[in-house]
Amino acid sequence: MSYTVDLLDGLARMLAAAGAGHYQPNGVYAGSETAITIAALPPAPDRCICLSAYPVADSPVLTDVTTGVQVRTRAGADPREADALDDQVLDVLHGAGPLLLGAVRVQLITRTAGAPIGADSSGRMERASTYHVRAHRAHPRLE
Repeated sequence: MSYTVDLLDGLARMLAAAGAGHYQPNGVYAGSETAITIAALPPAPDRCICLSAYPVADSPVLTDVTTGVQVRTRAGADPREADALDDQVLDVLHGAGPLLLGAVRVQLITRTAGAPIGADSSGRMERASTYHVRAHRAHPRLE
């Protein structure tokens, strides 16, 4: 796998192992489950945790990187449900490390921001939180 795939897959598996939701790489979820997905929020189930990665800082001479991970949570019409789901994610990820996610060596994960983003077109409340992942990323010119 690649750095980003290993990172997001590993984070999804961490969240699932901690009981925050269910991670099915094939994307098939029961309506009663809290889905953990990568990059896109599916139309169902109502409760969802979605992980997306983006670069923050790459060293020009070292394999040290900081990768941002946006965590979107979605639940029912009551905003407290999305808040509670976001809290579950914080409990698992914030301060985690050092750890190995696939081939990615993570030193530390910290939440840097979070905010409600309102309701989707179906009236389900959403939140977004940003995490910074300090890790090592292999690169052919930085051996």
